[in-house]
Amino acid sequence: MKVSFIVTIDPVKDLGLLDITIKSLNVQTSKSFDVFFYNQTLMTEREILDGATVKPEFPYQFFSEPAENFLGRYPLWDLYGFHAFLLERHLLQEYFMSLHMEEFLDTDYVETVGEILERERFDILFGNLRATDKGLDEFRPLLRATTLEDFDSYLESRGTKKAEHWSWRGRRYASSENGTIFQKLNQGSNWDFGNKGFVKVDAYVAEDLYLMKRAFAERHNWFLKGHAMYFEDVHICEQKGVCELGKEIAKLTEFPVYFSKSNIYHVDHRRYYYQLEDEEFTRQMLAYETDEPILSSLKRAITKLKNGELRLGDALRYTRQNPEQQGTQNLNYKYHMAQLKGATDDVGLSRAVAGK
Repeated sequence: MKVSFIVTIDPVKDLGLLDITIKSLNVQTSKSFDVFFYNQTLMTEREILDGATVKPEFPYQFFSEPAENFLGRYPLWDLYGFHAFLLERHLLQEYFMSLHMEEFLDTDYVETVGEILERERFDILFGNLRATDKGLDEFRPLLRATTLEDFDSYLESRGTKKAEHWSWRGRRYASSENGTIFQKLNQGSNWDFGNKGFVKVDAYVAEDLYLMKRAFAERHNWFLKGHAMYFEDVHICEQKGVCELGKEIAKLTEFPVYFSKSNIYHVDHRRYYYQLEDEEFTRQMLAYETDEPILSSLKRAITKLKNGELRLGDALRYTRQNPEQQGTQNLNYKYHMAQLKGATDDVGLSRAVAGK
């Protein structure tokens, strides 16, 4: 069983975060994976990797956002489009996961998750993301680790392995029907749930990293080839406490299922919404001629922010969900529901025929 990791290199965060990600991939106990770097900066592959403290010791390919997609120093990026590009060219392994450069893995992550996927063949498996709430400096010592034991011992010594599960962060979902499950997930990476290494939950309640089977993504056009999804992350669902997409997916496959044996850790980082805050980007964006609904929403949000009609947080929310139903999350939901509706109708028809 091999896994592909799609690692985004963005133009806002400290590139030192990428060192930690690469280091954690270098020290995996299983080498059954490859990596696709998605570079959203104006730096070249050589500039980034030659400047890295840690060099990749695994198979990888490096792709950069074209220069014509930049407005000043920052790009119009489309992570969904990059996934569709990789799928169309048959580059991904049987399972794949999208990582940000601020996320890194336990040393046995590939090994343990690979064993479960080989045995269970889930279409979607949530990745057990942990919110460390600690910054880059806390994890720089990992770069000096010379053995797997050194790497793991440092995480143990800093209490990182007991970091809160992303879905339990700040106990956001403690009162939900699945609160008990996430509380147990939060108790540590070795919670065994009967030695299965995963737990099935009744309903999806929170975003997390996930592994997806390539065949599932292709069958349901999960990465929405034919639609531009600028500035939209590849979450399953962003709706607070309710996920209609989750209900539709559950009609097609086992969902949601959470991995529980090894962790992925999220490093705290600066947040800068350049699509709304950068003067050069916003100036060029307002002059940019486009019929794309997401970019039209962004232009309206920039105008409202500059005119004082919205604060930054409200403008950001407007780009995601707005009355015109043209925000990234509005369209993410609409496009996915169109794909899944046809699939669930086919499943229902098949079951009805089989029942006759």
